[in-house]
Order: sequence, then C-alpha cells, then structure tokens
Amino acid sequence: MLGVALEGGGARGAFHIGAIKALLEEGYKIDGIVGTSIGAFNAAMFAQGDFNQCFKLWSDVTPEMLFDIEGRHMENIINRNLDIKTISYFSGEAKKIILNRGIDADNLRKVVDDFIDEDKLRKSKIDFGLVTVELGPLTPIKILKEDIPKGKLKDFIMASARYPGLKMEPLDGKAFLDGGIYDNCPVSLLANKKYDKIIAIRLNSTKKLRHIDKNVNVVEIQPSKDLGGTFIFTQEIAHRNMKLGYYDTIKVIRKLKGREYYIKPIDDEVIFSKLLEIPDEMILNIGKSMGFSDIQVRRMLFEYIMPNISKYLNLDKEATYQDIIIALFEEMAKEREIEQFKIYSLKEFIYNIKENDKDINIQNKINISIRGLKRLAIENLTQVNVEIINNKLMELLEETDI
Repeated sequence: MLGVALEGGGARGAFHIGAIKALLEEGYKIDGIVGTSIGAFNAAMFAQGDFNQCFKLWSDVTPEMLFDIEGRHMENIINRNLDIKTISYFSGEAKKIILNRGIDADNLRKVVDDFIDEDKLRKSKIDFGLVTVELGPLTPIKILKEDIPKGKLKDFIMASARYPGLKMEPLDGKAFLDGGIYDNCPVSLLANKKYDKIIAIRLNSTKKLRHIDKNVNVVEIQPSKDLGGTFIFTQEIAHRNMKLGYYDTIKVIRKLKGREYYIKPIDDEVIFSKLLEIPDEMILNIGKSMGFSDIQVRRMLFEYIMPNISKYLNLDKEATYQDIIIALFEEMAKEREIEQFKIYSLKEFIYNIKENDKDINIQNKINISIRGLKRLAIENLTQVNVEIINNKLMELLEETDI
C-alpha cells in the first residue's frame, strides 16, 4: 500500500498540491493520506475525493481568505515597501490581536466548514489521519478518521492547525496546539498501519523526519527553494509553490538532475569521457590559478580542480561529475534567467544557455566591503575557472548525441 504524509507549514501547503498532482499524473494510487496542520486539511480534501476542488482553492487563495489580512499590505510586507499606510494597518492589526488574545481564526474555520465534508471523508476507502497536541500535560494525539468521534472531524482538523498565536475555540472543553509541536510530518501514522511505501511531502527541508522506524521505506519530496513564510504570502507565491511541488516531485520520480532546474540524466561515462577531452594546457592553467602545481594533469583535474569547484558550488561530497557539471550549467542558466519550470534534456539546456547568453558583470553583483575584498578575489578567481570549464564542456557536449 502507498501512503502519503503531508508536512505542516501554513501557507506553504500549496507545495503539497503540486506534488500530489504530479503523483497522480505519474500513475500513483494513494491508499492513505495523513497530515499535520495545513497538511491535515489538504489530506482530508484528497481523501474525501475533492482534490480538484482543493487544487482550485489553492489556485485562487488570497491572504484575505485565510487570515483576514488585506492582500496589498501583505505584498508590501513581502516587497519591503513599508509605507505609512502599511505600517499603520499592521499596527492596528497588532492591537486587535492583543485585545483578542490571538490572531482571529474565523476565516480558517470558514474554509474548513465550506470545504470539508465529514460524510464523504468517512465513507471514502482512502485512509486519513492527523496529529494534534492536547494542552495541559502536552499529550500528542495521533489519530485516524475511524477513531475521531462522529461530528468532530472538522474540529480535529482545526485542532491540528492550532498554530501558537491563533485564537481558536476549545474542543470538548480541552485546548489543543498545532500537531507540528510533536510530529510535523506524521509518517508514523502510516507506518503503524503497515504501509509498505510512504511518500513524505516536506515543506521544511532543514528538519529530519521524526518518530519513524529506520526500516520503513520512506521517500521524501523536498522543496528545491525556500517556500516563504507560514503566514506571509501572496497568490503569486502560492502559484510558484504549486509549480515547485509539481516539478520537485517529478524530479524524484524520474530521477532528474539539477538543484533548481529539471534535467534528464545522461550516462555518467559520457561526462567522464568529455572531461578527459579537456586539453592539458587548459587544465594546467586552471590548476595554476587555483594554486596547484607539480601534479599530473588528469590527477589535477579529478582530484583537485573538480572537488574544488564542487566545494565552490556547495555540493554534497557524494556529488558525481555529472552533478558538478550540471550545477555549473545551472549557475549560467540562472544568470541568463532561463525558464525554471520545464524538463530539459542536457543538450536542450545547453542550447538555451547559449541562446540567452549575455554579458554578466560578476563584480557589479557583489557588494564590496573592505572586509570582503579577499573573499571577493577568491570568488572571482573561481568564477573565471568555472566559466572556462563551462564553455569548453558545452562545446564538447554539443558534439555528442545526448
């Protein structure tokens, strides 16, 4: 059985929707879905058979729909355009929050009431569960739909999303907190129900999954970019995060290469053979500029220059030569503002870079300070070497059938 766990993260939950869309298009059949906070809401919508409606909801979402905050002021905050009207607006909102002892959650409740159908959810053959935390002794509640009292399913979804600072009504006289305090991506709910494959759709790639057995088969879908704030967002950010969710999931399923782009892999031997074709004189000159000398040419390339470039690009130690080369090309693609949300062949990626070539003045992109002069010199030196290798490899790879 295949289960999906959706991590909590407020407005970043748009990422879930793109990810699920990709899973469905790739032919995956989801037998069970669980979540925490916004993950619980998105999971419930899918389990009750209303994914298309959920997709439309996130496509149309605005700050006003969720938090009773005017969209234009939200955009000003994100764009750091703090004019007098925006400062005055949020000052007034802060006073209301203090007087109400929390951020008003009426809009959130209305969304849950309007879109969650308890009867449909209970009748669905798809497993559903969520996590919340009862206040007092801080007791975690990991619960599946069959164990939630009848008529209380919406209340439990709200309890799972009771982020600190939100004002919410108690449930049966008890206060609850956001389930993320205990387990923000409840893989364990599915593992305990003996799911043999679990996909965890993450919203925060910096934190490790919690409360899972090492023997459980878990595939993680990680966002390739920061998804933004929990509450601070715009419709444009929501749309971008849906695209990220879609393409980052496709990347995992199809084993695509790239950190911020989506590139079909080629045989590692092709990359290795092209590295061997780089002229000795070029390697020696690059090595000399990096401070390497009296080293055999190929050893200099593979044991000194390539690891140095990998480090410069902040790649993992496990990065292959193909990973390093594609990361080099990605830097060029970003400078040339190549479209991100598209699946490229390597040859097509190189073609787009060359077609969009333009003069890039690295010096003007770096904020120079007296303390940063030494670091600047090192970065520019490395950048020169990166450009030299990039250009030569593009030339060599263009001649190859890839």
